[in-house]
Amino acid sequence: MKESKLNKALKQVEITIRRVFMSSLQFRSRFRKDRAHPSLPLQLPKNPTILFLRQDRLGDAIISTPIFIELYKKYPNAHFIMLLGENNQGIADLLPIPCEIVIYHKQPLADMNMLRKLRKRKIDVLIDLMDNPSTTSSILAAAISARYSIGIEKANSSSYNITVPLVDRAKFHIARRIAELLKPFGIDPEGISLRPTLKDIPVNKIDGRLGLVISAGAANRHVSVKTNAEIAKGIIDGGFASEVIILFHPKDRKLADEIISKTTDPRIKLAPATDSFFEYAAQIKSCSIVISPDTSALHLCSAYGIPVLGLYAPFPPELHYWTPIGVPYEMIISEPSLELLEASNVIEHLKKLVEKVKPVLHEMTSTK
Repeated sequence: MKESKLNKALKQVEITIRRVFMSSLQFRSRFRKDRAHPSLPLQLPKNPTILFLRQDRLGDAIISTPIFIELYKKYPNAHFIMLLGENNQGIADLLPIPCEIVIYHKQPLADMNMLRKLRKRKIDVLIDLMDNPSTTSSILAAAISARYSIGIEKANSSSYNITVPLVDRAKFHIARRIAELLKPFGIDPEGISLRPTLKDIPVNKIDGRLGLVISAGAANRHVSVKTNAEIAKGIIDGGFASEVIILFHPKDRKLADEIISKTTDPRIKLAPATDSFFEYAAQIKSCSIVISPDTSALHLCSAYGIPVLGLYAPFPPELHYWTPIGVPYEMIISEPSLELLEASNVIEHLKKLVEKVKPVLHEMTSTK
Protein backbone atom coordinates (compact mmCIF):
# COMPACT_ATOMS: atom_id res chain seq x y z
CA MET A 1 0.00 0.00 0.00
CA LYS A 2 2.80 2.42 0.98
CA GLU A 3 4.68 1.57 -2.21
CA SER A 4 1.55 2.18 -4.28
CA LYS A 5 1.01 5.61 -2.66
CA LEU A 6 4.67 6.46 -3.23
CA ASN A 7 4.46 5.47 -6.89
CA LYS A 8 1.35 7.62 -7.36
CA ALA A 9 3.06 10.57 -5.71
CA LEU A 10 6.16 10.18 -7.86
CA LYS A 11 4.00 9.90 -10.97
CA GLN A 12 2.19 13.13 -10.06
CA VAL A 13 5.52 14.89 -9.54
CA GLU A 14 6.70 13.63 -12.93
CA ILE A 15 3.52 14.90 -14.63
CA THR A 16 3.89 18.32 -12.98
CA ILE A 17 7.54 18.62 -14.00
CA ARG A 18 6.71 17.62 -17.56
CA ARG A 19 3.95 20.23 -17.79
CA VAL A 20 6.13 23.01 -16.41
CA PHE A 21 9.02 21.99 -18.65
CA MET A 22 6.79 21.87 -21.73
CA SER A 23 5.22 25.26 -20.98
CA SER A 24 8.63 26.84 -20.50
CA LEU A 25 10.07 25.43 -23.70
CA GLN A 26 7.01 26.29 -25.76
CA PHE A 27 6.99 29.84 -24.39
CA ARG A 28 10.57 30.38 -25.49
CA SER A 29 10.03 28.68 -28.84
CA ARG A 30 7.15 31.00 -29.77
CA PHE A 31 9.54 33.93 -29.87
CA ARG A 32 11.98 32.43 -32.31
CA LYS A 33 12.10 34.60 -35.44
CA ASP A 34 11.94 31.71 -37.88
CA ARG A 35 8.68 30.35 -36.44
CA ALA A 36 6.62 32.92 -38.33
CA HIS A 37 4.98 31.66 -41.52
CA PRO A 38 7.69 29.64 -43.31
CA SER A 39 7.28 29.69 -47.09
CA LEU A 40 6.07 26.42 -48.58
CA PRO A 41 7.16 24.14 -50.03
CA LEU A 42 10.20 24.26 -47.78
CA GLN A 43 13.46 25.35 -49.35
CA LEU A 44 16.05 23.03 -47.79
CA PRO A 45 19.72 22.39 -48.48
CA LYS A 46 20.61 19.32 -50.56
CA ASN A 47 21.78 17.53 -47.43
CA PRO A 48 19.28 18.52 -44.71
CA THR A 49 19.10 16.85 -41.32
CA ILE A 50 15.58 15.49 -40.86
CA LEU A 51 14.40 14.07 -37.54
CA PHE A 52 11.31 11.87 -37.16
CA LEU A 53 9.49 11.53 -33.83
CA ARG A 54 8.00 8.03 -33.60
CA GLN A 55 8.34 7.12 -29.92
CA ASP A 56 5.19 4.98 -29.61
CA ARG A 57 4.59 1.45 -30.94
CA LEU A 58 5.96 -0.92 -33.54
CA GLY A 59 2.85 -0.83 -35.72
CA ASP A 60 3.00 2.99 -35.80
CA ALA A 61 6.60 2.87 -36.99
CA ILE A 62 5.80 0.35 -39.74
CA ILE A 63 2.91 2.36 -41.20
CA SER A 64 5.16 5.46 -41.23
CA THR A 65 7.64 3.92 -43.68
CA PRO A 66 5.99 5.36 -46.84
CA ILE A 67 6.88 8.82 -45.51
CA PHE A 68 10.50 7.79 -44.98
CA ILE A 69 10.68 6.40 -48.52
CA GLU A 70 9.26 9.52 -50.17
CA LEU A 71 11.56 11.90 -48.29
CA TYR A 72 14.57 9.71 -49.05
CA LYS A 73 13.65 9.87 -52.75
CA LYS A 74 13.50 13.67 -52.62
CA TYR A 75 16.55 14.16 -50.39
CA PRO A 76 18.90 11.23 -51.08
CA ASN A 77 21.79 13.11 -49.44
CA ALA A 78 19.85 13.97 -46.28
CA HIS A 79 20.86 12.76 -42.86
CA PHE A 80 17.82 11.07 -41.33
CA ILE A 81 17.41 10.56 -37.60
CA MET A 82 14.67 8.43 -36.06
CA LEU A 83 13.71 9.01 -32.44
CA LEU A 84 12.15 5.78 -31.20
CA GLY A 85 10.86 4.64 -27.82
CA GLU A 86 11.78 1.55 -25.84
CA ASN A 87 8.57 -0.13 -27.04
CA ASN A 88 9.39 0.14 -30.74
CA GLN A 89 13.17 0.33 -30.99
CA GLY A 90 13.11 -3.18 -32.47
CA ILE A 91 12.07 -1.65 -35.80
CA ALA A 92 15.54 -0.11 -36.23
CA ASP A 93 16.99 -3.13 -38.06
CA LEU A 94 14.09 -3.16 -40.54
CA LEU A 95 13.93 0.52 -41.51
CA PRO A 96 14.04 0.89 -45.31
CA ILE A 97 16.32 3.97 -45.42
CA PRO A 98 19.73 4.81 -43.91
CA CYS A 99 18.82 6.26 -40.54
CA GLU A 100 20.54 7.22 -37.30
CA ILE A 101 18.64 5.84 -34.31
CA VAL A 102 18.07 7.71 -31.05
CA ILE A 103 16.10 6.15 -28.18
CA TYR A 104 13.79 8.00 -25.80
CA HIS A 105 13.99 6.05 -22.52
CA LYS A 106 11.63 8.02 -20.23
CA GLN A 107 14.60 8.49 -17.91
CA PRO A 108 14.95 12.24 -17.16
CA LEU A 109 18.74 12.52 -16.92
CA ALA A 110 19.51 10.31 -19.93
CA ASP A 111 16.79 11.93 -22.03
CA MET A 112 17.85 15.48 -21.17
CA ASN A 113 21.38 14.64 -22.26
CA MET A 114 20.08 13.10 -25.50
CA LEU A 115 17.90 16.14 -26.24
CA ARG A 116 20.72 18.55 -25.47
CA LYS A 117 22.91 16.79 -28.05
CA LEU A 118 20.16 16.89 -30.67
CA ARG A 119 19.53 20.57 -30.04
CA LYS A 120 23.22 21.36 -30.59
CA ARG A 121 23.09 19.66 -33.99
CA LYS A 122 20.70 22.34 -35.28
CA ILE A 123 18.18 19.98 -36.91
CA ASP A 124 16.72 21.38 -40.14
CA VAL A 125 13.32 19.66 -39.92
CA LEU A 126 11.54 17.81 -37.13
CA ILE A 127 8.49 15.75 -38.13
CA ASP A 128 6.08 14.55 -35.44
CA LEU A 129 4.38 11.47 -36.85
CA MET A 130 1.72 11.30 -34.13
CA ASP A 131 -1.85 12.15 -35.12
CA ASN A 132 -2.92 12.21 -31.47
CA PRO A 133 -1.97 15.08 -29.15
CA SER A 134 1.18 14.08 -27.31
CA THR A 135 2.74 15.87 -24.35
CA THR A 136 5.91 13.89 -24.97
CA SER A 137 6.08 15.06 -28.59
CA SER A 138 5.58 18.65 -27.45
CA ILE A 139 8.43 18.36 -24.98
CA LEU A 140 10.70 16.75 -27.56
CA ALA A 141 9.90 19.28 -30.27
CA ALA A 142 10.44 22.24 -27.97
CA ALA A 143 13.65 20.83 -26.47
CA ILE A 144 15.21 19.95 -29.85
CA SER A 145 14.20 23.31 -31.34
CA ALA A 146 14.57 22.39 -35.02
CA ARG A 147 14.52 25.15 -37.62
CA TYR A 148 11.21 23.79 -38.88
CA SER A 149 8.90 21.56 -36.86
CA ILE A 150 5.98 19.89 -38.66
CA GLY A 151 2.94 18.27 -37.10
CA ILE A 152 -0.71 17.49 -37.66
CA GLU A 153 -3.32 20.00 -36.48
CA LYS A 154 -4.43 18.92 -33.02
CA ALA A 155 -4.48 20.09 -29.41
CA ASN A 156 -0.71 20.59 -29.22
CA SER A 157 -0.37 22.41 -32.58
CA SER A 158 1.47 25.27 -30.88
CA SER A 159 4.45 22.90 -30.68
CA TYR A 160 5.02 23.24 -34.45
CA ASN A 161 5.70 26.13 -36.79
CA ILE A 162 4.14 24.22 -39.69
CA THR A 163 0.91 22.24 -39.41
CA VAL A 164 -1.00 20.08 -41.86
CA PRO A 165 -4.73 19.25 -41.70
CA LEU A 166 -6.01 16.35 -39.65
CA VAL A 167 -8.12 14.58 -42.26
CA ASP A 168 -11.25 12.70 -41.23
CA ARG A 169 -10.09 10.01 -38.79
CA ALA A 170 -13.20 7.90 -39.37
CA LYS A 171 -12.91 7.93 -43.15
CA PHE A 172 -9.17 7.73 -43.75
CA HIS A 173 -6.62 5.09 -42.77
CA ILE A 174 -3.90 6.20 -40.34
CA ALA A 175 -1.30 5.78 -43.11
CA ARG A 176 -3.16 8.31 -45.27
CA ARG A 177 -3.67 10.72 -42.38
CA ILE A 178 0.01 10.99 -41.54
CA ALA A 179 0.92 11.19 -45.25
CA GLU A 180 -0.36 14.79 -45.02
CA LEU A 181 3.00 15.52 -43.38
CA LEU A 182 4.61 15.31 -46.83
CA LYS A 183 2.80 18.40 -48.13
CA PRO A 184 5.26 20.97 -46.74
CA PHE A 185 7.95 19.28 -48.85
CA GLY A 186 5.91 19.67 -52.03
CA ILE A 187 4.97 15.97 -52.12
CA ASP A 188 1.34 15.11 -52.91
CA PRO A 189 0.12 12.45 -50.43
CA GLU A 190 -2.49 11.32 -52.96
CA GLY A 191 0.27 10.25 -55.35
CA ILE A 192 2.26 7.90 -53.12
CA SER A 193 1.95 4.25 -52.17
CA LEU A 194 0.73 3.82 -48.60
CA ARG A 195 1.86 0.21 -48.38
CA PRO A 196 4.57 -0.22 -45.72
CA THR A 197 8.11 -0.95 -46.90
CA LEU A 198 10.72 -2.70 -44.78
CA LYS A 199 14.15 -4.16 -45.40
CA ASP A 200 14.06 -7.52 -47.08
CA ILE A 201 14.68 -10.54 -44.88
CA PRO A 202 16.38 -13.56 -46.51
CA VAL A 203 13.59 -15.97 -45.60
CA ASN A 204 11.39 -17.83 -48.07
CA LYS A 205 7.69 -18.48 -47.60
CA ILE A 206 6.92 -22.08 -46.70
CA ASP A 207 4.04 -23.49 -48.70
CA GLY A 208 1.22 -24.64 -46.45
CA ARG A 209 2.48 -22.83 -43.34
CA LEU A 210 -0.07 -20.68 -41.53
CA GLY A 211 0.98 -18.38 -38.72
CA LEU A 212 -1.36 -17.88 -35.74
CA VAL A 213 -0.35 -14.84 -33.66
CA ILE A 214 -1.54 -15.06 -30.04
CA SER A 215 0.13 -11.97 -28.53
CA ALA A 216 -1.21 -8.42 -28.70
CA GLY A 217 -0.47 -5.05 -27.15
CA ALA A 218 -3.78 -4.66 -25.27
CA ALA A 219 -5.81 -6.93 -23.00
CA ASN A 220 -9.00 -6.63 -25.06
CA ARG A 221 -7.13 -7.97 -28.11
CA HIS A 222 -6.20 -11.32 -26.61
CA VAL A 223 -8.01 -14.44 -27.79
CA SER A 224 -8.57 -17.15 -25.17
CA VAL A 225 -6.36 -20.25 -25.06
CA LYS A 226 -9.40 -22.46 -25.71
CA THR A 227 -10.42 -20.49 -28.81
CA ASN A 228 -6.87 -20.32 -30.18
CA ALA A 229 -6.56 -24.09 -29.79
CA GLU A 230 -9.88 -24.59 -31.60
CA ILE A 231 -8.76 -22.23 -34.39
CA ALA A 232 -5.48 -24.14 -34.83
CA LYS A 233 -7.29 -27.49 -34.97
CA GLY A 234 -9.92 -26.10 -37.34
CA ILE A 235 -7.20 -24.91 -39.72
CA ILE A 236 -5.63 -28.36 -39.91
CA ASP A 237 -8.90 -30.31 -39.97
CA GLY A 238 -10.29 -28.03 -42.69
CA GLY A 239 -7.24 -28.56 -44.89
CA PHE A 240 -6.39 -24.82 -44.94
CA ALA A 241 -2.75 -25.49 -44.05
CA SER A 242 -0.36 -28.38 -43.61
CA GLU A 243 1.33 -26.68 -40.65
CA VAL A 244 0.31 -24.07 -38.07
CA ILE A 245 2.99 -22.20 -36.16
CA ILE A 246 2.03 -20.34 -33.00
CA LEU A 247 3.70 -16.92 -32.98
CA PHE A 248 4.02 -15.23 -29.58
CA HIS A 249 5.89 -12.76 -27.42
CA PRO A 250 8.08 -14.48 -24.79
CA LYS A 251 5.82 -13.10 -22.02
CA ASP A 252 3.04 -15.29 -23.46
CA ARG A 253 5.06 -18.50 -23.52
CA LYS A 254 2.82 -20.15 -20.92
CA LEU A 255 -0.28 -19.42 -23.02
CA ALA A 256 1.45 -20.80 -26.10
CA ASP A 257 2.33 -24.01 -24.24
CA GLU A 258 -1.29 -24.38 -23.11
CA ILE A 259 -2.50 -24.10 -26.69
CA ILE A 260 -0.11 -26.85 -27.77
CA SER A 261 -1.25 -29.07 -24.88
CA LYS A 262 -4.88 -28.70 -25.99
CA THR A 263 -4.21 -29.54 -29.65
CA THR A 264 -1.84 -32.54 -29.37
CA ASP A 265 -1.18 -32.46 -33.12
CA PRO A 266 2.44 -32.44 -34.37
CA ARG A 267 1.39 -30.23 -37.26
CA ILE A 268 0.64 -27.48 -34.74
CA LYS A 269 3.90 -26.22 -33.26
CA LEU A 270 5.46 -23.24 -31.52
CA ALA A 271 7.68 -20.78 -33.32
CA PRO A 272 11.00 -20.32 -31.50
CA ALA A 273 10.61 -17.78 -28.69
CA THR A 274 12.41 -14.53 -29.49
CA ASP A 275 12.82 -11.02 -28.10
CA SER A 276 14.15 -9.86 -31.47
CA PHE A 277 11.61 -8.06 -33.64
CA PHE A 278 13.78 -8.82 -36.67
CA GLU A 279 13.55 -12.56 -35.94
CA TYR A 280 9.81 -12.25 -35.28
CA ALA A 281 9.40 -10.54 -38.67
CA ALA A 282 11.35 -13.40 -40.27
CA GLN A 283 8.93 -15.88 -38.67
CA ILE A 284 5.99 -13.92 -40.09
CA LYS A 285 7.59 -13.78 -43.52
CA SER A 286 7.95 -17.57 -43.61
CA CYS A 287 4.14 -17.99 -43.55
CA SER A 288 1.82 -18.24 -46.54
CA ILE A 289 -1.10 -16.80 -44.52
CA VAL A 290 -1.27 -15.19 -41.06
CA ILE A 291 -4.08 -14.77 -38.52
CA SER A 292 -3.43 -12.01 -36.00
CA PRO A 293 -5.04 -9.75 -33.37
CA ASP A 294 -1.83 -7.69 -33.27
CA THR A 295 -1.54 -4.71 -35.62
CA SER A 296 2.26 -4.82 -35.85
CA ALA A 297 1.95 -8.34 -37.30
CA LEU A 298 -0.77 -7.14 -39.71
CA HIS A 299 1.53 -4.38 -40.98
CA LEU A 300 4.45 -6.81 -41.29
CA CYS A 301 2.15 -8.87 -43.53
CA SER A 302 1.46 -5.76 -45.62
CA ALA A 303 5.18 -5.10 -46.02
CA TYR A 304 6.07 -8.69 -46.94
CA GLY A 305 3.08 -9.48 -49.13
CA ILE A 306 1.34 -12.02 -46.89
CA PRO A 307 -2.45 -12.48 -46.96
CA VAL A 308 -3.80 -11.92 -43.47
CA LEU A 309 -6.91 -12.34 -41.36
CA GLY A 310 -7.10 -9.51 -38.83
CA LEU A 311 -8.89 -9.97 -35.51
CA TYR A 312 -10.11 -6.69 -34.02
CA ALA A 313 -11.76 -5.50 -30.85
CA PRO A 314 -14.18 -2.65 -31.62
CA PHE A 315 -12.58 0.68 -32.50
CA PRO A 316 -14.21 3.96 -31.46
CA PRO A 317 -16.59 5.04 -34.26
CA GLU A 318 -14.47 8.13 -34.96
CA LEU A 319 -11.44 5.99 -35.89
CA HIS A 320 -10.70 4.06 -39.08
CA TYR A 321 -9.53 0.49 -38.48
CA TRP A 322 -5.82 -0.11 -38.93
CA THR A 323 -6.35 -2.56 -41.78
CA PRO A 324 -3.56 -4.11 -43.87
CA ILE A 325 -2.59 -2.27 -47.06
CA GLY A 326 -1.68 -3.84 -50.38
CA VAL A 327 -2.42 -7.49 -49.56
CA PRO A 328 -5.56 -9.66 -49.60
CA TYR A 329 -7.17 -9.65 -46.18
CA GLU A 330 -10.27 -10.44 -44.17
CA MET A 331 -11.23 -8.85 -40.87
CA ILE A 332 -13.36 -9.85 -37.90
CA ILE A 333 -14.62 -7.34 -35.32
CA SER A 334 -15.45 -9.14 -32.09
CA GLU A 335 -17.59 -7.22 -29.60
CA PRO A 336 -17.01 -6.26 -26.86
CA SER A 337 -13.58 -7.92 -26.98
CA LEU A 338 -11.76 -10.84 -28.57
CA GLU A 339 -12.41 -12.92 -25.45
CA LEU A 340 -15.83 -13.74 -26.97
CA LEU A 341 -14.47 -14.62 -30.41
CA GLU A 342 -15.74 -17.95 -31.78
CA ALA A 343 -13.35 -20.25 -33.60
CA SER A 344 -16.02 -21.12 -36.18
CA ASN A 345 -16.21 -17.47 -37.18
CA VAL A 346 -12.45 -17.37 -37.73
CA ILE A 347 -12.51 -20.52 -39.85
CA GLU A 348 -15.36 -19.12 -41.97
CA HIS A 349 -13.40 -15.92 -42.67
CA LEU A 350 -10.24 -17.92 -43.31
CA LYS A 351 -12.14 -19.84 -45.98
CA LYS A 352 -13.09 -16.51 -47.61
CA LEU A 353 -9.47 -15.35 -47.49
CA VAL A 354 -8.21 -18.57 -49.08
CA GLU A 355 -10.72 -18.12 -51.89
CA LYS A 356 -9.37 -14.60 -52.43
CA VAL A 357 -5.76 -15.69 -52.65
CA LYS A 358 -6.23 -18.88 -54.70
CA PRO A 359 -5.76 -17.06 -58.03
CA VAL A 360 -2.59 -15.42 -56.70
CA LEU A 361 -1.21 -18.70 -55.36
CA HIS A 362 -2.07 -20.47 -58.63
CA GLU A 363 -0.24 -17.79 -60.62
CA MET A 364 2.83 -18.07 -58.37
CA THR A 365 2.82 -21.87 -58.69
CA SER A 366 2.42 -21.86 -62.48
CA THR A 367 5.41 -19.55 -62.93
CA LYS A 368 7.81 -21.70 -60.87
